[in-house]
Amino acid sequence: MNAALEAKYLRLEQSRNLLLDELEGLGDNLLNTYPAAGKWSINQIIAHLVLAEKQTVNYVEHKIARQAELHSATLSNSIKSFLLTLALKSGRKYKAPESVATVPAISSLPVLRSEWDQVRFKLEDVLSELPQDLSNKCLFRHPHIGPLTMQQTLTFLQDHFNHHLRQVHHIKRNLLK
Repeated sequence: MNAALEAKYLRLEQSRNLLLDELEGLGDNLLNTYPAAGKWSINQIIAHLVLAEKQTVNYVEHKIARQAELHSATLSNSIKSFLLTLALKSGRKYKAPESVATVPAISSLPVLRSEWDQVRFKLEDVLSELPQDLSNKCLFRHPHIGPLTMQQTLTFLQDHFNHHLRQVHHIKRNLLK
């Protein structure tokens, strides 16, 4: 695996494992508690993260299989990726794209962890097998900003995780008062 991709992947894994280990001691009743009407529970946020990563990995696999359709990254892609990072770090709330907005009302953290493990194993395989000549190709299409390279995609996944991590911590603090 490319060293830069590996570093980003390992950071993603470390972040995920720290969060799941932190939540493990809480019961599913608490993790499935809605903080307010119309707001997601902690487990729903985790389910959303799993679904977003799963769809991202599937899309990347699809694009790699159809290499003839790949476009090289441009300055515009880099600028949009940077703006996405700023948006996710801003603390603003965004409506999830429809394709990743449907999450179960109730779920179990061990089941979510297992599903996320499978997605991460698949992501690791994709990154390990990624040909070097695709490093500057756009392999993922973000629903709002468009094409991203694999490095930009991993940055997005980390920023997306961190965005929701703040929400999880806020909900957890309020539920444990």
